[in-house]
Amino acid sequence: MARVEWVLADLREPGRPTVLSREGVPRARTSLSRALTDPFGARRARSVAAELDRWARAPRTEKPSAFAIEGIRCVPVPGTTADVAAAWIAAESVDTTDPPAAAAFTWDSTERRFCVPPESAALVGRRAVGENPASVLSADALRFVEVDDTIGLVQAMLVPDRGPWTGTATLRPGSSASMRVSVSLLPTGPSALSGVVFEAPTLPVTRRVESLAMSSMAQVSNIHVVVVDVAKMRVLRWLTDPPSGIAWKGRRDNRDTPHPDDVRRIFRVASDVFTGEERRAALDGIRLRRLEGGWLVVDAAGEIVDGSDPPLVIIQMVARGVSDEPDPVPPDDTGHPGL
Repeated sequence: MARVEWVLADLREPGRPTVLSREGVPRARTSLSRALTDPFGARRARSVAAELDRWARAPRTEKPSAFAIEGIRCVPVPGTTADVAAAWIAAESVDTTDPPAAAAFTWDSTERRFCVPPESAALVGRRAVGENPASVLSADALRFVEVDDTIGLVQAMLVPDRGPWTGTATLRPGSSASMRVSVSLLPTGPSALSGVVFEAPTLPVTRRVESLAMSSMAQVSNIHVVVVDVAKMRVLRWLTDPPSGIAWKGRRDNRDTPHPDDVRRIFRVASDVFTGEERRAALDGIRLRRLEGGWLVVDAAGEIVDGSDPPLVIIQMVARGVSDEPDPVPPDDTGHPGL
């Protein structure tokens, strides 16, 4: 084990400890006891894996910040709970070296939200407030995580029980610094995922030309592009910067973002797209609710993403101006007024 700096043990599945990362290289969920056999021998490797598995099921309040098992130093991943458990392990001889950055989180596909424990907040660009987990809309979270396979991730988020998903991404937590990370999602139910994101320094930090072009589009024009979940008509991932100051549903209250009259217009125009009869729809003069009051007026066009299952639509919005019309919907409205 002396030649291995840190191994990331995935302990989310009871009785099946696996490896997510070894020596800075992401692994495809290989057996933890097998990975430890060479440096420690089969008996000791099995003992360590079994002990870690038992630790993972312990209540969160009983999980120490660091501990040792048979000469192996164990450091829980920030945000580890009984449901989302992972730990960095290494020989005690490297106890002066901190493990790579990592965080645990959960995803609720019904609410389309990430749940980020306070101790995971720093890694994913959030400010820790108090001791309660933060609830983060997917569009907010994916603003600073540039996933290589965006569509694959979004589809895994929408149908959690289709199976595990692993991918790579570049993390940009609100500063010029960035890091290459690997993300592992595991179903915990028909509408939930447990996730671990961890630093993978061996992966090169790259930005494709298409990504650079999309991210700069909104800065040099008034065009904004977004991926939307057709089933719930909810923003999942911005491909450019979003229009600023918009009261997206769920960010401030439960009202829909468009003006109620425009909600009806949107559903009339988009109905053929939703049913699969048409691939594309366009609508001008949509009023989007602003946080400071009034409306941003946009023209929009959307098209179904080829092969997306469940269906996704990419929408392009062009900002045309603002309107000061009064808001006819009270703040406690539950959404889709008038439909």
